[in-house]
Amino acid sequence: MKQAFLLISMMSLGWAAVAQPVLFWSEPTGNGYSADVVAGPYIAPSAPSAEPQSWDFSDVTGSSVALFNLAPAETSSFFPLFDSADWVSGTGDQLSFWGYQDDAFTVQGNANSATGITLSFDDPLTQWTYPLEMGALHTDTFALDQMLLGQPYSLEGSLSSEIDAWGSLVTPDGTAFEEVLRGNYVQNYTETYEGDTANWYLNQVMYFVPDSTLAVFFHEELIVTDNSGLTLLEITDVAWYSDPIANVPPVHASTMQAPYPNPAKAGETLTWMLPDGWGYRAIAMDGKVLAEGQAQGPAGTQISTAEWGRGMVLLYPLNPEGQEVGSVSRILMH
Repeated sequence: MKQAFLLISMMSLGWAAVAQPVLFWSEPTGNGYSADVVAGPYIAPSAPSAEPQSWDFSDVTGSSVALFNLAPAETSSFFPLFDSADWVSGTGDQLSFWGYQDDAFTVQGNANSATGITLSFDDPLTQWTYPLEMGALHTDTFALDQMLLGQPYSLEGSLSSEIDAWGSLVTPDGTAFEEVLRGNYVQNYTETYEGDTANWYLNQVMYFVPDSTLAVFFHEELIVTDNSGLTLLEITDVAWYSDPIANVPPVHASTMQAPYPNPAKAGETLTWMLPDGWGYRAIAMDGKVLAEGQAQGPAGTQISTAEWGRGMVLLYPLNPEGQEVGSVSRILMH
């Protein structure tokens, strides 16, 4: 793979007339969007500077590693647990609920759509504040204690975000931005569960541009260690979003009939009135996918439970783009 080339601190007389940008909150529009998450080999960011810089990532290449989805929070089945959030974003099964509150980007909590596990902050986590401008620094602390699958779970940490550089940017797809602020986001936290402790360190250097809610390019480092200092996980990359597609208007849970019968006996056939073009996914509580399929017409979709065991099964509706939206149904098998 051709090595990416990063242009840093390119100075010219023309820069003298350019003022440092100030960026204000930009609310997502419509019903959100989906996009590919593309990642490539790590490139170290340039040093912080009060002087303007020019970042050219047009030679950077990568591979699609996940699908990112952004939607109104109220379209998620987990919304009652995060009812002060405005938006939910997800990559795979991992969901984050957030919004713009008190001039800040705030996170209400996270959920896993496959297992149904939720983590909710009593005090919302503020990641950065607006307006964004050169030299702005924000810090916050966060913690939670709850029972998780019958075991005590705790999380405690801190974060800092600082706007440490500004200039112009060319993204890997060739899009050029003349007004760019770069943020350095650092998050440390300790997680304890079932007697095990993990220490998480995340550093994201990210580029903010006008009229975009989220940053458009990232340098990322993630390191997880145990209490002895042994590295459990280490990931470095650069990442960006590609090929965004606007979401169609959501179908709310109130317009979709629940599957029946419920409870059900193993081997019974469930009937679910799904909209045309939609699908479903059935997931056991251990995360195993039991079944997937598509809507079968106005008479209802028939879902076999012949391979399902006893216990709770989560049944998710999938919109035509294959995204989990609407209300999850919990089917009790006996």
